Amino acid sequence: MDKVIKVWAINKAIEMVKGKIYKNEIVNKTKTGAEKLDAITNGFWDGLEDYLRKEKEIDRKWIPNTIEEIGEDVLVEVVKVLKTELIPSKFVQEIFDFEKKGNKNIL
Repeated sequence: MDKVIKVWAINKAIEMVKGKIYKNEIVNKTKTGAEKLDAITNGFWDGLEDYLRKEKEIDRKWIPNTIEEIGEDVLVEVVKVLKTELIPSKFVQEIFDFEKKGNKNIL
């Protein structure tokens, strides 16, 4: 179950980063690539924890509360592990490269 939660958390991190990349591209169009990367990676862990907290607050009626609570407890532990395994700047750069490869005109 920990691996499933880890994959879910990473996918949520990817969603968050993509949103920040596109928002940052619109807001900071004239800044350099390094400045844009810094704007996204600064506060990465706080942003991810806030993003995941909002996800946890959604009450999914079709999932029993006991299952949701177990998943939420595991999620806290998974984020602690990710903090030791994931380098935000590298993670964001990989997502940016992937998005750019898919559509060279997009970013």
